[in-house]
Amino acid sequence: MLERTKTRTLPLLNKGVDLTPAVQVCCGACRTCVTTNVVTVAMAAVAGAAAYVARRVRRLHLAKS
Repeated sequence: MLERTKTRTLPLLNKGVDLTPAVQVCCGACRTCVTTNVVTVAMAAVAGAAAYVARRVRRLHLAKS
C-alpha cells in the first residue's frame, strides 16, 4: 500500500519542486508583476470606496426614517 501511495504522490511532489525556485526568483519588479500589483491595488481601492459609499448611503437612509 505504501508503494502505491508513493507512486501516486511522486509526480505531484516533483512538480512542486520544479515550481519552487521560480517563486524565490520573483522580485515583483518585472512588467507583469508590477501590472498585476497595480491592478490589484486599484481594485482594492474601488472595493473600499464602494463599501464606504454604501455605508454612508445606508446611514443617511436610516437617519431619514
